[in-house]
Amino acid sequence: MSDLPLAEVAYQELRQRLLSGKYLPGQLLSESELASGLGMSRTPVRAAVMQLEKEGFLETLVKRGILVKGIDVKELYDMFDLLNALYLFVLERMEQDQYEPDFERMRYYLDLLIEASERKMHREYYESGLMFMSTLLSTIGNRSIMETFDRYKDKVLYVVVAYRSTEGSNRPYTGKKLYAEIYRHLTEGNYVEAKAAIQASKRNSREELLRNGYKV
Repeated sequence: MSDLPLAEVAYQELRQRLLSGKYLPGQLLSESELASGLGMSRTPVRAAVMQLEKEGFLETLVKRGILVKGIDVKELYDMFDLLNALYLFVLERMEQDQYEPDFERMRYYLDLLIEASERKMHREYYESGLMFMSTLLSTIGNRSIMETFDRYKDKVLYVVVAYRSTEGSNRPYTGKKLYAEIYRHLTEGNYVEAKAAIQASKRNSREELLRNGYKV
């Protein structure tokens, strides 16, 4: 039995379900059903839902239930732009100041990502990719960059897992090629090609979203 307060237990469990795609955008949840499924009263569940509302995952609709919020396209583009800017900035610093990333840890997450793609595990696949890039960002030891990345990575994970679970269910796991390219270019000290791979991936992702109707 966890020593955490019940509201925290409920929050962590509901959050993990959202990040894993068990609750998808547009789905209506019931407070009583959530409480029953978690084996607790509605009071801690209500507190957990309020916290998840603040984080932008849920919205309580009067007399209707709890709505799993959809994807805000402008926010999605903004998050991707921000993260790509961080990646490119760190690569510039690494090239200029001769920083060397933790290749062993990057290889670890790359292997996890490849395994997840083979087993078609959506969350593990995208989470491993984010941790691969987190390892890259940590290279220059900039705490503000890491705090910024941590602030958005779970929201990005939620968005991409939800997208993959609905409209992108048949899309191949093409991201593993990107991460493998970045890893190879960095081990070869080729920062120009590493940056080019990230920029090309950003263009491809934006084009795919546009093809699927996600316009700002």
